[in-house]
Formats: sequence, structure tokens, C-alpha cells
Amino acid sequence: MKIKIPIRDILKNTDAVLLKGNKNFIIDSIGSPQKNYPHSIVLISSASLLSKSNKFHTKTCITSKKLYAKAQNFENILVSEDPYLSFAYLLQYIKNLEKGNNNLTIKSVNNYSLGRNCKIGNNVIFGNNCVIEDNVQIGDNTEFEHNVVVHKNTIIGNNCSIMSGAIIGSQGFGFVPKDDSWVPIYHIGNVLIGDNVYIGANTCIDKATIDSTIIGNNVIVDNSVHIAHNVSIGANTAIAAKAGIAGSTTIGKNCKIGGMSGIFGHLNITDNVTITPKSNVYRDIKTPGTYSSLFPLMNHFLWKKVSILVSKLDKMYHLLKK
Repeated sequence: MKIKIPIRDILKNTDAVLLKGNKNFIIDSIGSPQKNYPHSIVLISSASLLSKSNKFHTKTCITSKKLYAKAQNFENILVSEDPYLSFAYLLQYIKNLEKGNNNLTIKSVNNYSLGRNCKIGNNVIFGNNCVIEDNVQIGDNTEFEHNVVVHKNTIIGNNCSIMSGAIIGSQGFGFVPKDDSWVPIYHIGNVLIGDNVYIGANTCIDKATIDSTIIGNNVIVDNSVHIAHNVSIGANTAIAAKAGIAGSTTIGKNCKIGGMSGIFGHLNITDNVTITPKSNVYRDIKTPGTYSSLFPLMNHFLWKKVSILVSKLDKMYHLLKK
């Protein structure tokens, strides 16, 4: 997302102070550790990120007093007691600058709404009451059923099917605690959906905080699935109904996620993994295979053995008692 803000305006709208650098330096984008440019600003919240800072392109960061001495690779350093909170204030400031930019031009065909600067491919079909916001790109032969909302800057590929009630590019669930309240983290990223993707009814895919939430080619997603901000799902993966995938998790190619499964945030799941229904995944999965977790997650064959043993515990207890 392109902006044009001098650092002095960031200082006025956050609780950060400039300990090093030029307050007139222009910031033109919000960067991430993975994607940043010379005039981006990034949040540096840990020493592990600082260890990689010599590979960053950006010259500007927000960080803590504790990390300031180690952040000298940056030309402009903004310091805050709570860098996450300052970053949230910055994103709120950008949101306020954007107000009024979501006006929609109403199309009479099939009673759908289309924003500005959209690129719509050939043979795209919209059902009634669809809302397509500004700067959306949609490939050829993609079909939307009724009441679909596609938020701004979303990119959808060719030959996709989006079922009724789906919401793509909604705000992610990000908040920073402050005293007895919560400060929302305004998300400025987008959603990228590949080719030949199926999105089920009432499924919600949140936009990324800064970069992109990614749905790969040939992914199929059932009804009432929630895919949170910054998630990346590899090609040919299938996700069954009511599964929930928390933010910043990466799921590989050719995976199968069972219905009502819950996947914790900031995890990495390798290719060719099957997660059986109602499983809770709370750690990385590095080896292909089938996994279940009525108990803590383990290999499926070991899980079956443990399940048999658990079913016999009462009988074993009485035998041992004798």
C-alpha cells in the first residue's frame, strides 16, 4: 500500500519518539520483515528480527528502548515504550487518511456493486447483491454466487467459484491491549487467490496485516471456514467445513484439513499432511502423514494405539487394584 507521510507526522500521531534520523524523511509504505523498501517503515519487536536487519531494504523502524542500541543499521529509528501499540496507532492514522476512498459505483446488472479501478476478466458472473470494492482484480471465468463481499485490493485468479455469503479481504482480528481497553490494528494488506479455487458459502478470509493472505491454485475450501490474516495455503489443499486457521500460519501443498479442526497461529505445516476432523494443531508439522489430536497432536498410528489404551484404562485400573 502506497502512502506519503513524513516521519514528523508519524510522531504526531503515535507515542513514538525519533532518537535517530531525519523527521522530514518520507515514508511511502508499511513494510514487513519479509517485504520492505527503502522508504518503508517496519516494526522491530525482537532481537531475532534485528539479527536479519542487515538484509532489510528499509531505512526506518519502530522499536523499543531495549533494542535501540542494536538497531543502528537503520538510518531512522523511532522508539516507543510499546512498539506494538505505536504501530497500531500508525495503522489507525493511515486508516483515517483513507476515509472517503471507498465510494462504490452501483451497477444495475444483476444488482451488484463495483468499486473504482477494478479489473474484471472475461465471462465473470456476479450474483445478486455482490459488493466488489476498489482496486479488485478478477480473472477470467470466475463466478460469484449471491451476497459475496470482496474487499479492496483483493486479487482473484481464473476459473474460481465463490459461493454465497463468502467474505474475502475482511479486517483481521488484531488488537493491542492498552490499560483496560483494546486498540485495533488496522490491516492494510490484501488477499491473493490463485486459479481454479473454490470458496464455500459463508467462509471468511481475512486480509493480511501488511502483506498478503495467500490461497494457492486449486485449493478447495468448504462452507463456514475461517482463514485468518497472513495465512498462506499451498496448492491443491482441501479444507472442510468449520475449520479455523489462526493468523500467520503456513500450510503446504496437497494437504487435507478435516472439519472443525483448529490450527494455532504462527505454525508451519509441511506438504502432504492430513489432519483428521476436530483435531487441534498447536505445533509445527514437519513430516508428511496423517495426524489426529483428540489428545495432544501425534502421528495417527500412534494416536490409534493410545486411543485403544485409554478405552481400557478403567479395566486395567480394577485389575491392578486387585
